[in-house]
Amino acid sequence: MRRSRKTPTVGEVLGEIVRRAAAEVESTAAAALADEPDGVHQHRVRVRRLRSVLGGFRAELDTRSAERLRVAYAEWGRELGVVRDIEVAADVAEQLLERAQIDDPAVVHRLVESQRDAYAAAHQRLVQLAGSPRAEERTRLLREFVDTAGVVEPDRPAPDVLADVLANQARRVEKAEGRLDGSDEAHHALRKAARRTRYVAEAIADVAPDLFPQQVEAIAHAGEYLHDALGAHRDARLLAHRVAHEGALAGRAGEPSDAYVTIADLLRDEAEERLDEVSPSLKRLKAAASGLQ
Repeated sequence: MRRSRKTPTVGEVLGEIVRRAAAEVESTAAAALADEPDGVHQHRVRVRRLRSVLGGFRAELDTRSAERLRVAYAEWGRELGVVRDIEVAADVAEQLLERAQIDDPAVVHRLVESQRDAYAAAHQRLVQLAGSPRAEERTRLLREFVDTAGVVEPDRPAPDVLADVLANQARRVEKAEGRLDGSDEAHHALRKAARRTRYVAEAIADVAPDLFPQQVEAIAHAGEYLHDALGAHRDARLLAHRVAHEGALAGRAGEPSDAYVTIADLLRDEAEERLDEVSPSLKRLKAAASGLQ
C-alpha cells in the first residue's frame, strides 16, 4: 500500500520560503560590496525576491513586521538600483556603439567611460551605506523576522492558501494591464506586478515543488518573460533619453552629434520591439492562472 504524503501546512511552506529568501539576501551581499562580476545585480535580484515574497504573502504574515521589513529593503533596493542602472547604461551603450561601428573617442567617453567613472563613485557610496547604523538595523529586522516566523494560522493546509495567493497576484497583473495607457508609469506598474507574480511562483516551486507544479511553472515563466520584456523596454527608453541629452551637450560643445542620433534611434526601436512581447506573455500568464480562480 502506498503511504499518503502529508499535506504541508502554510506555516511550514511559508516559513521556509521566508528563510530561503532572507538567506539569499545575506549570502549575496558580500559579492555585491566587493564589486565581483554581476555581484550588485545578483544581490539586487535577491532583495527584490524578498520584497516580493513579503508583499505577495502579506495577508498570511504578521503584516506590520512584514511591511516594516519591506520598507527597509525598499530603501536598500533603490540604492542598489542606482548602481545597477549606471552599470547597465555603460554596458548597453558599449554594445550599441560596437553594433553601429562607432568608435569616436568623444562619443565613447560620453556614453561609456563617463558611466564607468560614475559607477565607481556610486559603488563606493554603496559600500559606505552598507556600514551605516541603518544597514545594521535592516539586517537585525531581517533576522528577527525570520526567527519569529509570524505566519497567520500556520496549521492551515498550504495548497489552498498558495493557490489563492497566486491567483491574487495574477489578478494584480490583470488590473495593471487594464490601466495601461502608453505611459512609462503604467508600464512600470505592470512590470512590478509581473515581477512579484514571478518571484512568488518561483518561491513556491522551490520550496513546495509537488504543489500544482505545471501551473506554478507556467505562471513563473510567463511572469519572467513579461518582467524581462518590460524591464528591457524601460532600460532602452531611459538610455535613449540619456543619449539624446548627451548628443545635445555634444552639439553645444562643437562636437559631431550624428552618432548620438543613431544610437538613440536604435534604442527607441529596441524599446518598441520589447513591447511587442508583452501581449503574448500576458495571455500565457492568464491561461496558466485560470485554473486557480
